[in-house]
Amino acid sequence: MPGDRVSTIRFRGGAAALAVLGGLLLAGRAAAQPQLGNQLPSPRLTVVTPPGAKAGTAVEVTFTGTDLAEPKNLLFSHPGLKAVPVIPPPPKVDPKAKPAPKPMKAKVQVTKFTVTVPADVPPGSYDVRFVGEHGVSNPRTFVVGTLPEIAEKEPNNDVEPAQRVEVGTTINGVINAPTDVDYFVFAAKKGQRVLAICQGASIDSRLTPELKMLDASGRQVAYHRPAPGTDGLVDYTAPADGDYYVRLCQFTYTQGGPEYFYRLTVSTAPWIDAVFPPIVEPGKTTLVTLYGRNLPGGKLDPTAVIEGRPLETLTVPVEAPKDAAALARLGYTGHVAPVTGLVDGFEYRLKTPAGSSNAVPIFFAHAPVVLENAANDTQETAQQIPVPCEVAGRIEKRRDRDWYSFTAKKGDVLTIELQSHRLGAPTDMYLGVYNGTGKQVTEMAQLDDDPTTLSPTRFYTLTRDPAPYRFVAPADGKYYLLVYSHTGDTLAGPEHVYRLRLAPERPDFRLIVMPPDGYRPDTATLGQGGNQNFTVFAHRSDGFKGEITLTLEGLPKGVVSRPQMIGPSQKQANLVVSAAADAPEWAGEVKVTGTAVINGQKVVREARPATITWAVQPQQGIPTVTRLDRSLMLAVHGKAPYNLKLAKDSEVVTHGGKVSVPVKLTRLQADFKTPLSIQPVPQDLPPGLTFAPLNLAAGKDDGTLALTVNTNVPPGTYNIVLRSFAPVPVPGTKGKAVNCVQPSTALALTVLPKQVATLSVNNANPTVKLGNQVEVLVKVARQYDYAGDFKVQLVLPPGVQGVAADPVVIPAGKDEAKLLLRVPANVPVGNRQNLIVRAVATVHTNVALTHETKINVNVTK
Repeated sequence: MPGDRVSTIRFRGGAAALAVLGGLLLAGRAAAQPQLGNQLPSPRLTVVTPPGAKAGTAVEVTFTGTDLAEPKNLLFSHPGLKAVPVIPPPPKVDPKAKPAPKPMKAKVQVTKFTVTVPADVPPGSYDVRFVGEHGVSNPRTFVVGTLPEIAEKEPNNDVEPAQRVEVGTTINGVINAPTDVDYFVFAAKKGQRVLAICQGASIDSRLTPELKMLDASGRQVAYHRPAPGTDGLVDYTAPADGDYYVRLCQFTYTQGGPEYFYRLTVSTAPWIDAVFPPIVEPGKTTLVTLYGRNLPGGKLDPTAVIEGRPLETLTVPVEAPKDAAALARLGYTGHVAPVTGLVDGFEYRLKTPAGSSNAVPIFFAHAPVVLENAANDTQETAQQIPVPCEVAGRIEKRRDRDWYSFTAKKGDVLTIELQSHRLGAPTDMYLGVYNGTGKQVTEMAQLDDDPTTLSPTRFYTLTRDPAPYRFVAPADGKYYLLVYSHTGDTLAGPEHVYRLRLAPERPDFRLIVMPPDGYRPDTATLGQGGNQNFTVFAHRSDGFKGEITLTLEGLPKGVVSRPQMIGPSQKQANLVVSAAADAPEWAGEVKVTGTAVINGQKVVREARPATITWAVQPQQGIPTVTRLDRSLMLAVHGKAPYNLKLAKDSEVVTHGGKVSVPVKLTRLQADFKTPLSIQPVPQDLPPGLTFAPLNLAAGKDDGTLALTVNTNVPPGTYNIVLRSFAPVPVPGTKGKAVNCVQPSTALALTVLPKQVATLSVNNANPTVKLGNQVEVLVKVARQYDYAGDFKVQLVLPPGVQGVAADPVVIPAGKDEAKLLLRVPANVPVGNRQNLIVRAVATVHTNVALTHETKINVNVTK
């Protein structure tokens, strides 16, 4: 069985789908254009052939890409998968020939590896990386299946030369040219429901397949044309014993070549198209209905139809994980695009005597689950739901409209979040929020597509789901929610699922970590003596804006990365890692974690690794094709050409201040003598923090970075990393130079406000009689989430006497304290002006921030 779930998004030929197709075609053309960025040799793996194997077998694997010199190994994300180089035999020597002079020992040219897949490796998709002269490559998908596998054999471009295969076989093939068409023929028994599943996008292929199934007479009996970026599936129940054909090509016949590879599985094994509910509560066993094909014990459901084919249903118990680490992950071995990459869940397979089904994700609910009752199509019949809850719903029929109602008290703050596209559903959801009773409802909000994204190019999370809505109840009463899909008037069914969360705010965050290149597939390769960085993206939810401390774990000897910061409200930071000049060469898995304090509690989240699958032209604003990876890899390889170090690791500055940071360039490569350009990474900077690019001329290795911190910089700690550019000679190329891009070390810049509150008193002109006292209520209006205490004292101007007060404290979490002014009986009467009430807050360990207001005390008899 293929290890990845085929996307259920179907291509309907609409304008939006054509626009997506055009964008992907443009991205494909752009990939052939010259690339900017770091041009030092770096292995980039494009094709692994075959892209998978059956568990319990061994297969010879070839590879293609760029900078793949001197192959050494293939690294897999599963430790059980092992690769051994296939050493070609030495050339035969003619025994009758005259002995030739003994030649110098030549390097063995490895062109393939034998990959062994143990029988106990679970079915699924894993990452494979190439290791060679220039380090470790980006990943490509390698699928571990459960069926026998064969290679496509040409010629098979028509019915007559169709390649014969057995039902229950996976074929690894390629569309070699735009006009290439591959035919396969199989014998089916009457009543067999045969599936032909074509994996393309889910295994990192450029292929957008068009699939047809034909009977023995050549009549088309099944057809599927999936949306760009998704896989294909045709399904047919044989009416009689006989031969049937699968016809496979690239949709539109416009593209082809080695990068258009596929895995075609022809089988009668179980297949799951959808599950309901798509969310379950952690640690509980939930009855889940599977919708699919060839489900043992399943029953045909004529109301559940996909592409004209009725599905079977089967209800099974599903036990959800409950450990804390699992609840903050997406434990799924299939293909995960950015739009789904931030959701938490786990993998389910239906295990049968004939083998397991494909994997499907099931997602974690964070509140009690309520199922849609299917009788809520009008506002009058709205389904009453409790608070908190998560509704599992479905656009189950055309023109479906789902209404819900709930009650809230004035001032209640709730998050209303609707997810569907992010769950992989082919929907375009809308959410309306209304107040009122009966038919008198008033629209409070219309929520449609969420335009926000973690990155406009590298991890493009823009979604057709609405953005989460922060609901504040204006009054006690009943409120209504309307849920529907913009495509729901024509498209509906079991795969059109959604989740609707209605619950108090639950501030949190998720992290995505990627190698440094912004436009091409990459692995973070760290040169000895140099620096490298990972880009870490932060997705914040339910109003969380705090700092996130990043740490890098699993580093080898000689490699260090001190904790660094994603500043308040920021979306990303560059996490820098540095190697000593004598650090051993190494390649292995590392882990990035983020730690934050939320509502007084420490929260730790592991970053999810991701890479670019196919390159795009830089500076064109085209989103890359990106997916989640199964592991995060770091390689220590070769000598770095230079090291760029900031002389300070940390600095503290208040609003309006300036910071000077010395910069030191160490040229490690003897023939590197050219100028170096240094620039900030704009996405890493908070608004209001500015500094000019810095250039170090040839022969100049020192400079100073001048930062200006304007008053609109949100207080917090920020990770400041410089990016440097220089032409660097490539060793062994007789002086050829290429553009080199390297980061500096990081500066932790802590920005403090000049004040963390506004200070006031209830009476700025108190009157007090001789020998008496009076209370002045001192108040603070806290700012910037400062929750500590204030030390309050009365300060008399020079020469002023006759009034005194003992210091008081406004405790942490409180907003006022009473300052008792005392006047001795033997002092002159009169007005004491401009007395200072001073409140001091200590922030960032030992920085005192002073807040002052003035009062006038009138002393009378």
